[in-house]
Parts: sequence; structure tokens; C-alpha cells
Amino acid sequence: MIKPIKQSIKKLVYPLYPIFNSSPDFLLIGVQRAATTSLYHYLTKHPQILVTHKFRETYYFDNPENYSKGFGWYLSHFPSKLGKNKKLTFEASPSYIYYSQIPKLLKQDLGTIKMIAILRNPVDRAYSAWQMYHSYDNLPLKHLRERADERSFAEAIEQELNPESNAAKYPYNYINRGKYVQQLENYYNYFDKEKILVLNFAAFGDDLGSSLNQICDFLNIKHFSQEAIQQFQQEKYAAAKYVRSSDDDQVLERLKDYFAQYNEKLYTLLGHRYDW
Repeated sequence: MIKPIKQSIKKLVYPLYPIFNSSPDFLLIGVQRAATTSLYHYLTKHPQILVTHKFRETYYFDNPENYSKGFGWYLSHFPSKLGKNKKLTFEASPSYIYYSQIPKLLKQDLGTIKMIAILRNPVDRAYSAWQMYHSYDNLPLKHLRERADERSFAEAIEQELNPESNAAKYPYNYINRGKYVQQLENYYNYFDKEKILVLNFAAFGDDLGSSLNQICDFLNIKHFSQEAIQQFQQEKYAAAKYVRSSDDDQVLERLKDYFAQYNEKLYTLLGHRYDW
């Protein structure tokens, strides 16, 4: 009885949040399995950044049920304008870059907001995503077990590449999530390129300090201290241990050939190449 009453009160308060609460100053938009979780945790520790919501994702722009609750519901996750002062606030959702309808919604609701995307070799990203979903079968949380992918990597990729396959691609989308050129072109239809900082996952891992400095410059905030960066290098988020089979190697080579054309278009769009 108490819970429904609280929910009813919250619904009455939601229209007030646009008056009192701050909207995010920037977003981490993806991609999945490309250190978005790690970067989120690093940024929450920056003295010029304030985060008040409990989870990195609000599931607002990528969840129609939440979006229907209204912009006030979304802003209820962020700090008050008074409490925020001059600090920045943000959220991180690796799915935002993927779904085609989201850039339009972001521009409509948040205006010319800054965004950060980390791109990972699409072959490695697909394999990492499969390993993640494949491991869900052993987790205690029911909602994750229900999304477990019990197929082998070869079976999953074969079904996604087969246009006649009736196998469900959602929520996996191992292949389409790696077509970054299509996703960025969609964003560039709504936002200037200067508003979206695109980073390389490999460079992020090889030189964390340089990548974080680049991000801080993009956000116009102070660089992290060397001590903080050294601490971050000891922390691991959403990491997993993979056991790679010889059968998987053959599939990965097939994917490398498949993604080649999309990667070339991406390099042209960005004006530089990655070692993919």
C-alpha cells in the first residue's frame, strides 16, 4: 500500500524537476563492451563532476516505457541546479549510440549536448559481447539469465549473417552493433562532429592518462592527477576472462573480412585509421 502511494506522489512531483533539476552536461553513448563502465567510474571521481543517480544508465532514451514517463522523470535522476553549482553531471549508456531513434530524441530534449564514444575493433567487440551474454546462464539474477545466449559463438554469428534465419538478434546484435559508421553518420545528422568525442578502445587501454586528458580537455575541466590515473590503472570494471577456441578463431577471421568495408568507410568519416 505504501509503495503505490509513493509512486503517485512522485508522479505529481515530476513536472517540477525541469524547474529545479539540472539536465546532463554530457553523455557517454557507447559502445557496448568498450570500457564505457570503466570511464563512467573514473569520471564520477573527478572533483568537477557530480553524479546523484545510483546507476550509470537511466534507461530513458532507449526504453519507451521510461521515456513515456516524461522529461521530469528523467531529470529526477540528476542533481538540483542549486546543489550542482558549477560542476558537470552526466550518464553513461552504451546503447545510446546504437539505436537509430536516439539522436533525434537527444537533440529534441537535451539540445547541443556533448557526447563521448569509445569504439572497439568490431570483431573483438562482438566476441566480447558474446562471452558476456554466454556467461549470463550462470548468474543468480533471473533477469540476466533470461538474456543468456546459450549458442556457441559460431552459431550466433551464422544466424545473424543468415538473412533467412528466424533466430532473435535482440539483445545481442553482435554484428550490427559493430557497424559504427552507420551509427555515427546518424548522429552527425543531428549534431556537429565537434560535439562528439570519438576515442579508440585500444588507445584508451594503452595510454589511459592521455585519453583521460583528452576527455578533460573536451569537457573543459582540469586533468586528473597522476596519482588518480595510477589508481585507475589498478581498477577493473566489467572485465571478464575469455577462453578462446580454435573454432572461434575461424569465425573471428570471417568477421574481420565482413567488417572491412564498414571500417574503411568509418576511417573516411573520421579522417584517420585504426589498426583493425
